[in-house]
Amino acid sequence: MDPRDRIISHIADRECERMSRKVIRILQRMTEGMQSGDDSGLRNVWDEVCVQVQGQESVMWDVYLDTISGIIAGYLSGLDDAVKQAIWLQTNNGMDWEPSEEEKDTPYSEEDIADYILTDYLLSSAANWTNDRIEKYNEQSVEFD
Repeated sequence: MDPRDRIISHIADRECERMSRKVIRILQRMTEGMQSGDDSGLRNVWDEVCVQVQGQESVMWDVYLDTISGIIAGYLSGLDDAVKQAIWLQTNNGMDWEPSEEEKDTPYSEEDIADYILTDYLLSSAANWTNDRIEKYNEQSVEFD
């Protein structure tokens, strides 16, 4: 990787990490509409996301993904184009992009960026996230299998 690509990658990673932490904090504050039930021991939507990523997705999984994507989209709207371009260049479509002589700006897709942050940052974090509530829930789920 040449120095320019390393710098772009670093800027994109830093912004994606920052945005991921913000989205996680929002999900940790969300307690309305939880699907796991009052007796689950889970405290917030982030707990629910984590147990589903670590175990089995509920029938409501798409609702969780839509909620997370909406939060990400809100944050993306506040980023300047250069940061969006840096992040987009890390996505599969961005890596495959070949600039032409006529293009003056690097294109980007907010949908690609949101999917990238969701998959590579948030769901990756959820797969590794743990606390006493999540551990207890996962142990109980194993007992019922």
